[in-house]
Amino acid sequence: MKKILLLTAALLMLGGCGSWHNPNITDPAKEKEIFKRDREFCENQNQQNVPVGAQTDDAPPEPTTYEAEFSENYAYETTFEKCMKRRGWIKK
Repeated sequence: MKKILLLTAALLMLGGCGSWHNPNITDPAKEKEIFKRDREFCENQNQQNVPVGAQTDDAPPEPTTYEAEFSENYAYETTFEKCMKRRGWIKK
C-alpha cells in the first residue's frame, strides 16, 4: 500500500512538471471534466497492467533496490503518458 501511495505521489509530481491539453476540446470546463475522467481511467489501467512490487494485503513490503524502484516508476509513468496520448491529450 505504501508503494502505491509513493508511486501516486511521484506520478502527481512528475505530472505537475507539464500540464495536459486536448486540442479536440474547446470548452475549458468540459476539458477539466474529461481530463479528470481520462486521468482516472489511465491510472486504473496502470494499476491493473503495470506490476509494482509485491501487492499482498497486510504483508510487509519486499525490499527493493533503487534500480527496481526507478524501473517500476519509469514503466508506470511511460504507460500513463501513452494512455493519455491515445485519448487525445498532449503535454504543454
